Amino acid sequence: MRLTVPHMGLLSVAYTRVLRQHGVDMQPPPKATVKTLNLGVKYSPEFACLPFKINLGNMMEALDNGADAILMPGGYGPCRFGYYGIIQEQILREQGYKFTMSTTDNPDRLSDMIDTIRDISQIKNKYDGYIVFFLILMRMAALDKATALYHYYKPREINRGDTDLTLKQAIEMIDLADSYTKLFRTMPQVKKMYHDIKIDKSFKPVTIGVLGEIFVVIEPFANLEIEKKLGELRVEVKRGVWLSDWLNDRFRYKPFRRNQTKYATKLARGYLNFPSGGESIETVGKTILFQKKGVDGVLHIMPFTCMPELVASAVINRISKDKEYPVLSMTFDEHVSEANIITRLEAFVDLLERRRDGSVSRH
Repeated sequence: MRLTVPHMGLLSVAYTRVLRQHGVDMQPPPKATVKTLNLGVKYSPEFACLPFKINLGNMMEALDNGADAILMPGGYGPCRFGYYGIIQEQILREQGYKFTMSTTDNPDRLSDMIDTIRDISQIKNKYDGYIVFFLILMRMAALDKATALYHYYKPREINRGDTDLTLKQAIEMIDLADSYTKLFRTMPQVKKMYHDIKIDKSFKPVTIGVLGEIFVVIEPFANLEIEKKLGELRVEVKRGVWLSDWLNDRFRYKPFRRNQTKYATKLARGYLNFPSGGESIETVGKTILFQKKGVDGVLHIMPFTCMPELVASAVINRISKDKEYPVLSMTFDEHVSEANIITRLEAFVDLLERRRDGSVSRH
């Protein structure tokens, strides 16, 4: 069995090497490209959102490269994500692909995840299953930490490109850390690499909180590398949605880290009292958090037709008016133009800079 899982940010880096050590013949899809998107668009229903199309294109490329089994996360709730696997399997079979498809029926249950890992690997002992799964989670947290450091150093770098190179090296080092001991030894080295970057310590960059639907936020291909573009505009990104937080909310592998969904729900009270699916409650709650913390503005990104984030968009527009706080919403699909994205980002950053120096009224 050659197993593939659609890409979602750096998730495949977290699990691929570890699962291979335990007998899983992993066949990750190629990194998403325009070809991937075109494949997904060609065979997806017209109303499907961008993550669905990229996932489907990922699956087709992986099957063309020899994979014969697909693992697709499942889920419940108003977001359509929970139904993706069923529809994608039907589309792939109609196109003549031969494969087996598994879904993690309830991604919120730790026992379900452990059973899935035991089913696809040579791990038969349940205790060993927990050990392996928590190592994958810790590797994911390390990758997120390396990305957060990138957000801090990128706008301050003196030699253009140093931070991009450091992030690439950090990802490779974390990928090689295939045990708890190696991982704990690697992270201080990663921090030192960032610390060695020459930066302008006197520069105070504009800060922008990036929020929205989790796939579009964390998958660079889906958002046209928007965080890198902001860094190149000398903006410090404060990302409000992390895959490691999403996993920690469910599996509590970082016991001292606050449950981010509960925290956001508390912050959102008065504007959105109940979650409406997806990351909507995080978008609303953390918009309020960023405003209180003095972050200069919020960039809200989502797939076109994403119902939960449309709800959140309406609510944060009200927050923006009530608190006179800059918010920019962007939707992404296959028709989005990179030039349009850059123009809107430049205009938003210019607005925030002029608000900061007082040349634009806050009223």
